[in-house]
Amino acid sequence: MFKSLVGKLTICITLVFVIILGVNTFYSYQKTSDEVGELYSSIQKGALNASYTTINITMNVEAKQHLQALAKEILMLDKNDVAGQRRILVSAEELIKYPSIFIVYEEDASLILQDYDSKKQVQNVSPYFDDLGDWRQRSWYKDTKAKQEGIITPTYVSKSGLYAGQTMSTATIPLIKNNEFIGVIGIDLFVNDFQKRFESFERPELPSLEIYIADSNGKVFSHKDVQSTNNKSFAASENALKTALEKNKEGTFIYIDEKGGERIGFYRQFSFGWTIVATALLSDYTSSINKNFLYSMMISLLT
Repeated sequence: MFKSLVGKLTICITLVFVIILGVNTFYSYQKTSDEVGELYSSIQKGALNASYTTINITMNVEAKQHLQALAKEILMLDKNDVAGQRRILVSAEELIKYPSIFIVYEEDASLILQDYDSKKQVQNVSPYFDDLGDWRQRSWYKDTKAKQEGIITPTYVSKSGLYAGQTMSTATIPLIKNNEFIGVIGIDLFVNDFQKRFESFERPELPSLEIYIADSNGKVFSHKDVQSTNNKSFAASENALKTALEKNKEGTFIYIDEKGGERIGFYRQFSFGWTIVATALLSDYTSSINKNFLYSMMISLLT
């Protein structure tokens, strides 16, 4: 009878120990999961915000300021002083290295297009307007005129000229004189080097971290995987982002990428329509959670 009682007590104590250990394990795992999830989310958000800031400065702040400064100088000259206007554009190109700057006048579609050739020490300054058709029919001109404010276009691949084959975007502002719209001034900008900026935001905790940019049409044009930008059809990430943007201009979404990996993406849309995204595989989160949990359990058992 005594042995039977001891056996029952042993079983009860063992059960209580197992229950306590199970409860403790559950809460430890939950705590570890929450802590790692919060830490990794903050890392991913930090990379997103830093990337957002550097692109916004280039495309929104600096481009707008440069265009406003150029417009101010251009408006001080007579419209027919083509050489004078070109000299202003060339000075800006030499200083900031914009590939092209142009002016289109509303009255008669007069066009001044000044391309920058980095291989030439002296840039050509013609006293004549360019005869390249009516640029007032271009979408960026119509949008700038309709909104009476600057715009940034979706990206495109240049088809001709010095920079054929390179991906660009165009920034514009309206030319306003005596409260009257008289035309548009615009600059072309390279967008190929953005990924180099994002390299400094990578962290070993998130080895799968990818930062990419989609233009206002939802097309990814800047990605560490160059092949992603050459995909003619909308990839899984583009579709997932499009759905997310229909609800909010900033937030998170989860999707299955082209390789079958489950990813979490943090995104933020610019005022000019582009969207920047920082994504990482959820397995980066779970593997770290499991490692930290096993480590904490070993410490608990040893102590």
